[in-house]
Amino acid sequence: MLYKLSVFLPFIGFVILGLASLFKLEAVKAKLPVFATVLLGLSCAINSYMFYEYFIGSKASEVLMLANWINASGFSVDFAILLDKLSVLMLFVVSLISFLVHTYSLEYMKGEKGIVRFYSYLGLFTFVMYMLVAAPNLMQLFLGWEGVGVASYLLIGFWYSKDSASAASMKAFIINRIADLALITAMILLFKNLSSLDFAVLLSAESLEVLKQSGELNLIALLLFIGAMGKSAQFGFHTWLPDAMEGPTPVSALIHSATMVSAGVFLVVRMSELYSVSEVMNVIAIVGMVTALFASLVGLAQRDIKKVIAYSTCSQLGYMFFACGIGAYSAAMFHLFTHAFFKALLFLGAGSVIHAAHHQQDMFKLGGLGKLMPFTFILMWVGSLGLLGVPPFSGYFSKDFILEAAFMLHSDIGLWVYIVGTFGAMLTAIYSCRVIFLVFNKPTKLSSEDLAHVHEVKLVMLIPMAILGLGAIFAGYLGFAMTETDFWQGAITQANQKAIENIHHIPFYAKYLPLVLVIIGSLLAYFVIIKAKGVKFLAKFDCVKNVFENKFYIDELYANTFERLFKLTASVSYMFDRCVVDGFVNFVSKVVMKLSKIVRRMQTGLVYDYNFVFLLVLIVALAVFIFKNIY
Repeated sequence: MLYKLSVFLPFIGFVILGLASLFKLEAVKAKLPVFATVLLGLSCAINSYMFYEYFIGSKASEVLMLANWINASGFSVDFAILLDKLSVLMLFVVSLISFLVHTYSLEYMKGEKGIVRFYSYLGLFTFVMYMLVAAPNLMQLFLGWEGVGVASYLLIGFWYSKDSASAASMKAFIINRIADLALITAMILLFKNLSSLDFAVLLSAESLEVLKQSGELNLIALLLFIGAMGKSAQFGFHTWLPDAMEGPTPVSALIHSATMVSAGVFLVVRMSELYSVSEVMNVIAIVGMVTALFASLVGLAQRDIKKVIAYSTCSQLGYMFFACGIGAYSAAMFHLFTHAFFKALLFLGAGSVIHAAHHQQDMFKLGGLGKLMPFTFILMWVGSLGLLGVPPFSGYFSKDFILEAAFMLHSDIGLWVYIVGTFGAMLTAIYSCRVIFLVFNKPTKLSSEDLAHVHEVKLVMLIPMAILGLGAIFAGYLGFAMTETDFWQGAITQANQKAIENIHHIPFYAKYLPLVLVIIGSLLAYFVIIKAKGVKFLAKFDCVKNVFENKFYIDELYANTFERLFKLTASVSYMFDRCVVDGFVNFVSKVVMKLSKIVRRMQTGLVYDYNFVFLLVLIVALAVFIFKNIY
């Protein structure tokens, strides 16, 4: 019952706060954000105990039945909670990040109009994310999947009076819906072939053989991956992610660390048995590499502190996907686990800077905050070192494990993954150090009035950041056992187990090359930004910088192709609807009106007129009867 309660506690908060936001109860409303935070704290505590039982105590997997959701014509879908090591890990991470974001927001969103509505949205988001990761079947997963899309739409567009926020929320919603069409198609094909959507059935050896024989296995795997690409903002579907920064910073931390954007990775890992026997794994690896490299290059030239971190998220998701592409699913989950801590920390650290600097987000207009915000400065370094993969921070264990597994695969795709991932590590070091140096070390560009306002944030914001800082340091040690396939007790399969088992045989140069390039990238950032070396040389490449800063003009490309085509199609459809559909309906109505004017003249109200018509009809009927019998 406790486990069931932990899943529904955020939903209870959503309902209570949602109803309260409709009424003018100011005295009650002031306490509701704390109430919602306490509910998340209880949920996090229960999920932490659950995490201990399954990861330390090795408790066996189980399904907690809630209700029979659909039962029609032999098709049955249960609404339940699947507890295995994969779902329990996600429940723990989601609840912890959500609880820390709730706590942080008590100060960050203080005095904000609509704060009760904000906390109700957070509760909804957390609940539907629970439903997604704990789903025992694709139908319930899809319910959570779409719920996350709706909740993110509400959170990104929280400041709906801003045109940019409304546009960003709509963009995220539409792009995800496009990708979701592929997921829906995959579900239809799975049901057509297997008559079930339960994971236990879908991933059995017999079902996978049926899919092979049908010839639709690769198509289903590809469609599922396209759905995952949308949610995890992979290249082509990535354009919504940086625009989502229009939402409050705590929302960015929640969406971009371990919840919504990780749902795509979770789906691929959950279906790892299917992918391991498919022929689309190379596609996943290639998309992951392109995303990691593209996002790193774009992140080099962004001015907005939140957008740099957003593109960093996009890049790290690329790492997780190319880990899946080489069959190292457990390594992908390990990196998802460590990434949750240091990325949430970076976003909350950026939020602290924005909160203290009068909502200034342009790094080139900040500077000199290291002495004024020493704790935030230290914690931002902790998060950055975790992202860079510098030992002993958590990113070193998870990211390097992916690269080492790729190298030991001894295949062309494995070598490309290692090269792109290693080069991406150097780019990560450059843009991460660029953020730190511009915001905290460079001479300040703030006005004296704004500078006087800058101060270290309160404990209610620092404590969640400190907890995430501990995770950024120690999560690599705590989670390293996740790299072993046997550890997952069947929740995850492994396509290239031999390569992972032989990681300790990796050559010395291959093991430490990523770290060397990270150090080189950090030094390059230091000399260019702090020492102003090579600035004139880099100025010669302003055209390249413009391409990076404008995100390779992909948004403009979409606007001039798909958006124009959509608007043209919508215009043609509108004209067809007005001229043809409405024209036909209006014509029919006019004919009916004219006929009715003629017919209603017959309605005289006189009995002898009706008797006459009755007699006339009777004569005609008799004439027809006689005529048919004679001829």
